[in-house]
Amino acid sequence: MFRKRTFTFPGFLISVLMNALYSPRLVAAIIRPSTSAALREQVMLGCTSVNECRYCDWLHTHLALKNAVNVDELNQFLANPEGTTLPCDIAVAVLYAQHFAEQKTHTSTEAKQRLKNVFGLWKRMEIHAYLHAIYFGNLAGNTFDALLGRFRGQPKQDSSVITEVIVSAVAAPVLLRIAYHARKGQDQRFATNSKTVSS
Repeated sequence: MFRKRTFTFPGFLISVLMNALYSPRLVAAIIRPSTSAALREQVMLGCTSVNECRYCDWLHTHLALKNAVNVDELNQFLANPEGTTLPCDIAVAVLYAQHFAEQKTHTSTEAKQRLKNVFGLWKRMEIHAYLHAIYFGNLAGNTFDALLGRFRGQPKQDSSVITEVIVSAVAAPVLLRIAYHARKGQDQRFATNSKTVSS
């Protein structure tokens, strides 16, 4: 049974609104970021580790590796923060990203204060812009997968087919492109491994 988080229609509208509100900060971050590309990807993966979107996981793992993130170390930290150490600023941002996802974007005062203790206002706004974007991507990907499951005769019990169709209509072009490149990457790795074994 499909158990990942998906959008309700009100949740979808709220997420669209929040992304619209943060879009100027996101555009500014794309042009001239105030945090590193590595931190951006670690935050994205922190949120995705909770929502478990397969499309976002593949894309941002790829981008994290491209930006010199030690993904194995990050995954160990995500699984057990007390058993693995990361630099303080990265650890705070990643834990905040997980909390952001766990609380469905409604973060606690304590969590906001911990982020404030490490990052200035402009950087916090940038982190929030990234988080609202990836949260939308996570739930959009999961909602699309819920629709695919419905086609296979395995509908998600608490999900609306109307919401699934609307969200999928918005997100499918991007998600299918990601899925294509993920499959292409897997095929290339398989071909490389086959050549290595045969030689």
